[in-house]
Amino acid sequence: MSKQIRTAVVGLNMGLSHAYAFHESEKADLRWVVDLDEAKAKSVAEELGCKYATDWTTILHDVDAISLCTPHHLHAPQALQAIAQGKHVLVEKPLANTEEECLQVIQAAEQNNVKLMVAYVLRYLPALVRLKEVLDSGRYGKPINANCWVEGMLKPSPGSWFSRRDQLGGGVLFSHGCHYVDLLLWFFGEPERIVSLGTRLGTEWMEGEGTAHATILFKSGTLGHVGCSWGFRHAAPPALFHIHTTEGLITVSRDYRSIEAVTDKGKEIVYEEAPEANTSKAKTAIYEIEHFLSCIAEDRLPQTNGRDALRSHQAIWDAYAMADN
Repeated sequence: MSKQIRTAVVGLNMGLSHAYAFHESEKADLRWVVDLDEAKAKSVAEELGCKYATDWTTILHDVDAISLCTPHHLHAPQALQAIAQGKHVLVEKPLANTEEECLQVIQAAEQNNVKLMVAYVLRYLPALVRLKEVLDSGRYGKPINANCWVEGMLKPSPGSWFSRRDQLGGGVLFSHGCHYVDLLLWFFGEPERIVSLGTRLGTEWMEGEGTAHATILFKSGTLGHVGCSWGFRHAAPPALFHIHTTEGLITVSRDYRSIEAVTDKGKEIVYEEAPEANTSKAKTAIYEIEHFLSCIAEDRLPQTNGRDALRSHQAIWDAYAMADN
């Protein structure tokens, strides 16, 4: 086996699944977990057999790659500091809260010849990889319209960084809906126009919108729509995606584990994941972590690299700007 990549995870809320994934991967040597909550960091370190710290800057000398799962407004300064020391960086979405910061991080990674990847975790799930293949194949004709439903309830946390627009980077569309805007861009290509509307009703503790609808017209003529919320007390979306095509309908289940198609010939299973396919504590993060590690080992550009991720960020910023005018 080739030399394992020494890794660390900073931030053990979103980062907990990253830590499990690094621990499980044969490509990685998880050296450190870091969190301001020392008791949490110590507990996770004991479980995974690694070291822990509360100050992430003290452990950079002992790692090759680092996963930054911290509040959004910290992503750019922390990524720049790690990159300056020659570390490969996996950063939770968003890459940063402004285009200027994103470009600073991207350019620093390119200049220092390190891998920079944004944790758009859904891109790497087997069902969605298969969906991309099916759409590209034209098996069911050309996509006409895609609807995406993301319904949830976020525990109110007034005064936290989640509540502040400048630290979150916007509202639910930028913080959570960005995953699905990214998927639509991946599926359907270049956008021609994007519009959005949002409301704070039901999420008044947030400065940004807690519920948002965004619609994208693609240059291909396809329409895509994302509805997302952190204020729905009882979520019951019909699916993750409904994609209507010139030959039928493609649906993706809410748990990302199956794809069905309906045509004039009837219904067929396009993809179905076995119940035991992924019992990892890392859950969905295992796929993106393996990709990140492979890109480092093989000197490849990550699929969700900085410039690729900037496309979805820019689309949302454009939508916000249009809504404000």
